[in-house]
Amino acid sequence: MGERLAGYLAVLGLARSGGTARLVSGQFHDVVLVGEVAYRFPRDVESRAKLPAAVALLAALGQAGLPVPVPLATSHLHSPLGQCHVPLTRLAGQPLGQISGRRAEQAVVAELARLLDRLAGLGSDQTIRTLVPRAGADHWATFAGQVQRVLYPLMSGPGRRRASAELAAVTAVTPAGGALVHHDLGGANLLWTTPAGTPTLAGVLDWDDSRIGDQASDLASIAVTTGWPLAARIDTHRRDATRRMLADAKIIAATFALQQALPAALNGDQASLDDGLRDYR
Repeated sequence: MGERLAGYLAVLGLARSGGTARLVSGQFHDVVLVGEVAYRFPRDVESRAKLPAAVALLAALGQAGLPVPVPLATSHLHSPLGQCHVPLTRLAGQPLGQISGRRAEQAVVAELARLLDRLAGLGSDQTIRTLVPRAGADHWATFAGQVQRVLYPLMSGPGRRRASAELAAVTAVTPAGGALVHHDLGGANLLWTTPAGTPTLAGVLDWDDSRIGDQASDLASIAVTTGWPLAARIDTHRRDATRRMLADAKIIAATFALQQALPAALNGDQASLDDGLRDYR
């Protein structure tokens, strides 16, 4: 059992659970999995400060019927870093594996189109709107400025030219909109079960960067998981398919490495920074 996990279990008073406990580390949080509970510990001061708002949002999303981890207690939200944590319900399911067969593809398309529709509707929910920020018209321009200031000095000449082209394209994308946007709606944040071999969406994790805006960012994240052909089908299966998002999603997806590298640079996460800038050096 690792030293970090042992420390968290001591905080939780669960030292005897070491044999069955598991630690999952993210960029900003550590999660200790014990039985049916996931204990989430922020890893830095900024994440600790954001935790109460994140917990309030999860509670609201759970009440709205979304499959999210539901807070079980809030008594340690304001404890010092290293002790600050929240216990959440542990959701069933695994990240989406290889999609085999037309029936499985149709199920994934239907599930994710339904999720995007649900998030579009929740964007007008007044409770949700008080808990998440609204993407401003300058969202991508602000991001581009931060990349230029923080990351350009770490890039090669060809890397800066590549980044400049990607940033010029994304600043032409309109970030404003009326939907609830998850902002990282793919990969390990989507949990699936496969009853009778058919993929069923069982949970959506990590709502920390959600906002009110345009859903092209979420379609881009989905495409990285499902592939672009399925993402195109999801785009057309949405209830409001009058505004196609695929073109904007491809532009946004091209900046994902920069979106990973920027917070990593600001938070001293060297591994994530190196990975994000791999093709820019």
